[in-house]
Amino acid sequence: MGSIGLKWLYNQRRLDLRPIVEGPTTFTTIQATELEDPTEFTAPGAIILTVGLAFNGAAAGFPAYAARLKAAGIQGIGFGTGLGFRTIPQQLIAAAQQEGLALFEVPRAIAFNSIINTVSSELVRSENNQQFALHRRQEALNKAAAFGIDHLVAQASQELDAAIALSASDGTTISSHPRHSLDALPDAISVATDPEASTSGAQSRTLKDGTTVATITNAFRIQEHQRFGLAASAPLKFDSYARALVRHLVGLAGLLLRESDSSRQHTLGGLALAAQLSSPALAPSLRAQLAQAFGTIAREEDVVYCLISAESPSALDKALHSLAGHAAATGTSYFSLPLDPERSPTASPAPSPEVPGTPSAASQVLLAFSPDTRIATMPQLFGRASSSLRGAHTAAVHWSELSSDLLSALRIQAQTEPLGTAAQLDDLGPVWLNNSAVRSALDARYATLLGELDAYDAAHATELLPTLRAFLLADAHLAHTSAELGVHRHTVRSRIEKIQQLCAIDLSDPITRAEVLLLCISPRAGR
Repeated sequence: MGSIGLKWLYNQRRLDLRPIVEGPTTFTTIQATELEDPTEFTAPGAIILTVGLAFNGAAAGFPAYAARLKAAGIQGIGFGTGLGFRTIPQQLIAAAQQEGLALFEVPRAIAFNSIINTVSSELVRSENNQQFALHRRQEALNKAAAFGIDHLVAQASQELDAAIALSASDGTTISSHPRHSLDALPDAISVATDPEASTSGAQSRTLKDGTTVATITNAFRIQEHQRFGLAASAPLKFDSYARALVRHLVGLAGLLLRESDSSRQHTLGGLALAAQLSSPALAPSLRAQLAQAFGTIAREEDVVYCLISAESPSALDKALHSLAGHAAATGTSYFSLPLDPERSPTASPAPSPEVPGTPSAASQVLLAFSPDTRIATMPQLFGRASSSLRGAHTAAVHWSELSSDLLSALRIQAQTEPLGTAAQLDDLGPVWLNNSAVRSALDARYATLLGELDAYDAAHATELLPTLRAFLLADAHLAHTSAELGVHRHTVRSRIEKIQQLCAIDLSDPITRAEVLLLCISPRAGR
């Protein structure tokens, strides 16, 4: 609640108020009442307006009246003269002086309503100004946050005119900016390192030199195991607007720390996946480190591996951006490793972990989730981009079961799934496709039969190969294929004719279709 200075009120010349007794310099509201004991209906910080009707002929009751008002936190009395009392009674003047209440005279010509309306208008104006100032200061913090956590804390120190410090639960100083010879760091460390400390609090203390210091502390978490403490210290008490700005600061700090933690998490995850794929037979020391890394997303060391294949790198970027947003909103932890489309599944993947939102040239990504993640709900994880994705995932397996063979099996199954779906890996599927000799034979046949199709799509930005795969998976039904691709049946028909012409094949022959389908779901087609 805002406050107004009594000096301001006295300066409103048209009200013609006459100060009689000095007292508190500010008040928060003003109200008129003729009750002998109005304390049940008053608010601390108020000014009471009265003409003393309850004391007409009983002026001896004013000392007890003033004492009751003082006990209720009333700041002063505006006494109207010319009705019950021609002047302010001496008993009331003496009582106001005794209790430390402000006292002023209201001439009979001045209506109490005019005083109340004047004060109400000023309170509204002051409130609007303070709200505008708070908004401006919040915007200043928003802009500073773009340059990192230290810039944010420095700007907050300036806006609040206070010492600000931020600490992690291990006592590490994240940022500290002293002010007015005050240092908030000890309080920040205390609230961050003590798990029993209150999540928020405010206190005042007096230093040896007599200076009073007000301190606000706030503890917050960005993950279940990560606690941070923020403290602000100033020579003056923090008002409601300053406390609101501190809350805004805590929110921004949490976002920046969560983003930083997310970046580290994805870097760690990408490196862990790449290391496991590169060397399934790990040295004990490296295995222990990887176990610790995978433990950040799955406490029981079981994970669900998922391979997502997108129609284009841009579609994959959109999907990963949506996944990052979903993870931030739900607290879902995951690892991701974009897969180089030029590499064989048996080759060691390049450790190129990405931060969500960073564009990628890949159109496939390997993900690792905790076992309780529902991968089948593609739209929830990947948003609208899920309609351009197909995927395959394992059941819950130990993290060490990831291998190039498992990756290849996931790739093969993903190629057989309709767009917008991700199915669990079928252990009874064509695992023989992972055999190196079979893969070599399929690669050679793919280059001979479908290589021309790959080159044509690349040169003319067409989608003949995806159309061929959808057509074969739809058992050569034009209507099902057009529905899968979202194009007209005539478009599908013209594309199939072009494919047959380029590849010199007859897709009306079921044997030819079977052979080409095998090539379309082979590892070579997934790259």
